[in-house]
Amino acid sequence: MRQFLTFLALTATLVAQDKISYDDHVLPIFEQSCLNCHNPDKTKGGLDLSNFAGAIKGSSSGKIVEPGDTSSTLINSVKHTADPKMPPEGEKLSEGDIDVLVKWIEGGLLENKSSTARKPAKPQFQTALRSDPAAKPDGPPPIPEHLLLEPPVVTEKPSAVHSIAASPWAPLLAATGQHQILLYDTASLELTGILPFPEGDPISLAFTPDARYLIVGGGIPGKNGFTITFDVTNGSRVVTAAKEFDSILAADIRPSFDIVATGGPSKLLKLWNTQTGEMTHSIKKHTDWITSIDISPDGILLASGDRNGGVWVWEAETANEFHTLRAHQAAITTLSFRSDSNLLASASEDGSVRFWEMNNGGEVKKLDAHTGGVSAFAFGKDGSFVTAGRDNKARLWKADFNQLREIPLPALATSAAIASDGKRAFVADALGNIHTFSAEESGTPDLITFPTNPPTIATRLQQIATRITEIQAKLDHLRPVAGTPPAEIEAAQPTADDPAALEAEITRLRVIEKSWSAAAINTHALKAASETKDLSMKTDAAIDTLKETLIALNAPNNALAAKRQQRENFAVALEKSSLKGESLDEARATLRALDASLANHSDTLREKEIAIATLRAELDSISQSLGDARSQFTRLRSSYLQALK
Repeated sequence: MRQFLTFLALTATLVAQDKISYDDHVLPIFEQSCLNCHNPDKTKGGLDLSNFAGAIKGSSSGKIVEPGDTSSTLINSVKHTADPKMPPEGEKLSEGDIDVLVKWIEGGLLENKSSTARKPAKPQFQTALRSDPAAKPDGPPPIPEHLLLEPPVVTEKPSAVHSIAASPWAPLLAATGQHQILLYDTASLELTGILPFPEGDPISLAFTPDARYLIVGGGIPGKNGFTITFDVTNGSRVVTAAKEFDSILAADIRPSFDIVATGGPSKLLKLWNTQTGEMTHSIKKHTDWITSIDISPDGILLASGDRNGGVWVWEAETANEFHTLRAHQAAITTLSFRSDSNLLASASEDGSVRFWEMNNGGEVKKLDAHTGGVSAFAFGKDGSFVTAGRDNKARLWKADFNQLREIPLPALATSAAIASDGKRAFVADALGNIHTFSAEESGTPDLITFPTNPPTIATRLQQIATRITEIQAKLDHLRPVAGTPPAEIEAAQPTADDPAALEAEITRLRVIEKSWSAAAINTHALKAASETKDLSMKTDAAIDTLKETLIALNAPNNALAAKRQQRENFAVALEKSSLKGESLDEARATLRALDASLANHSDTLREKEIAIATLRAELDSISQSLGDARSQFTRLRSSYLQALK
């Protein structure tokens, strides 16, 4: 027994030693390397690390640690993978010290050994959003993989494109459509994915700095508004936030995924907690509809602009007013932070684009970009930018604010973007088309235009087959038939067609045809996956109902047993009694009443048993359907992957 108690004591000691706490492990590291700058007397950046409360509170820029989040500001700072670096001079912390801090965060930020671990305050995502926004995230750029290509909405004509947005790192362009968001490859201009948005019309788009997520704001005008943040690699909805009574016109999500900012006809700038879904701030500063919102890539600042020309900059964490930027005389169409977060551009219907530095809110440059108004603006990653306006022109500008070229447009521009590699600029218009042209200094202003109402996969395949047939007919016409006189061959030879080029085009179309054929299979696979998910939920619900019914069966079972015992006890007592006359008649009546009650309980029990049998049969049926759906999905997914080879 003594040995067993000794074993328990040793085990408890080992468990206690595994607990990393602030008092025992973290504070000594801070005392050695951090407290020179972050103490009660010298709180550099508003950060005091000399006590647990100060470390948890964080700096003036926000929290530096979150339970379970090992990509937090603290870890990136001590690893010297993000600014500000800690310590700012000399060597970074040892791997052992960094490992202690990581384990402290993973363990729930314990203050001491007797503390209770804290739960994560926000969703955990595999992102690198807290790194330097100007630096490329680790790994390959996020691109769509096996996304839906069958449009949920097919229309004869496209509608006005409300917004387009270019991924900061991937060759990807997002565009609003009718109840859907379309994803295009910026190099090939091929459709690479569709994100369904059945709840309403998507209005605003914004990529996160790591390019992994796309926040979409929209809804039904005059009825509802909300935001959905998609993972562009698989199309999943990772965050749904905001609940408005009108469509959301502008939205953005903080890189740390804790705050979503929205604006629209209510004139209120609202901040929402992504974890709880609750509104944390409602700011009544704008005097007209809020038309544009942008959160800086480093997540520190938030800019909002309205239809009356008002522009404000706020602290994204606290919603405190940071700058009031007064200059524009008409509606703000776009607000956009440069990739380094130090410069804010504001485009307006007054025809100007103004650039503001964020240290003191001063205007550093004003461009009279378009007569009649600037309707679209977008920064490139290198600081270059594109503008478009009511003069039906687009202009490319260098980072030094000098114009590179001017491109005429066929319709009013509504939104603009520059591809992540800086090679193409894109402008969307009110007719539902997207126009692209070279953004390179040596490029040409030639326009390529494509509509935003993609056809069904079947129609696309038919179009490709028709085109292949047409080209093949040309080739057949160009190839001489054996025995044809040379003069006739020369007369029939069209000088404008090159057989080699035509054959190359057929090869290219065959590749596209193969990918779209695979996409058709993938559409069915995705539907099977959705059906599998629905059936799985139904199975879980059926199991829960069956469990509840079985638990409820205990009551009539117990009641029936009690009634039987009561009846037996009364019958035995009656048999042994010497009752006569009326007393005996009353006792027999009581016995008959007990028999009737017993019969009723038996009927109730049988009804419950029948209900359980029915539930079991339903569960078996659903389980069978679930098995079939899983098999169907597995088969289709295998066929799809095989078709891609």
